[in-house]
Amino acid sequence: MPSITPTASPRPDAAPTLPHSDVQLIYSGDRERPYIALTFDLCQKPELPAGFDATIVDVLQDADAPATFFLGGDWMRTHPEETLVLAKNPHFELGNHSWSHPDMRELDEAHISREIVMTQDILYRLTGRQARLFRLPSGLSNDLVLSVIAWNGLTTIQWDADTADPVPSNDAENINRLVRERVQNGSIVLMHANGRGWHTAEALPEIIRYLRSSGYTLVTVSQLIGAEPLAGSQP
Repeated sequence: MPSITPTASPRPDAAPTLPHSDVQLIYSGDRERPYIALTFDLCQKPELPAGFDATIVDVLQDADAPATFFLGGDWMRTHPEETLVLAKNPHFELGNHSWSHPDMRELDEAHISREIVMTQDILYRLTGRQARLFRLPSGLSNDLVLSVIAWNGLTTIQWDADTADPVPSNDAENINRLVRERVQNGSIVLMHANGRGWHTAEALPEIIRYLRSSGYTLVTVSQLIGAEPLAGSQP
């Protein structure tokens, strides 16, 4: 696994250790409340570098829309400035998406923990922010993986509304159709902002317009699951 060598004013300290948490695997929020969390994965394998779709950030900022980004450690290593752009927006929540996007089920306890801790550390060194949410690479887990995530103090977040945006032929019209068909109260919507959500930026303005016109309020994942207050979230 490569060493961490960020260039954007890195902090010398490792991320503070979080208290252990209960094992959780969360797919959605409260079905009785009209809140939706838009989430975007930013990940790469070291041998397969990915990019950054800045248009997605522009759309969210222009709409004053909260969102949660799950950042991979190796992605942050090669995108320190982009990580800082995300961290500077108070409506954006930053979560942990492992270091190298492996199948975590194939790792032993020490390597699972390393994937988590190295990502915590680079996020903290770059931004001073501490992730408290973890998204599984490809959504894959077993009991050991979930236990180690909780031991490191993070809550595991899945999704219940997949836009299938990494499929190149899945155009903006179909992405919007999938959102309309799949979202409901408490939904966590899965998208990608690493250049492999091929039509996500094109679809996103209509996604936001549709959700708000349908009476949903956009919030971060932590707000959706009650880990942070809802005050200040945008309708």
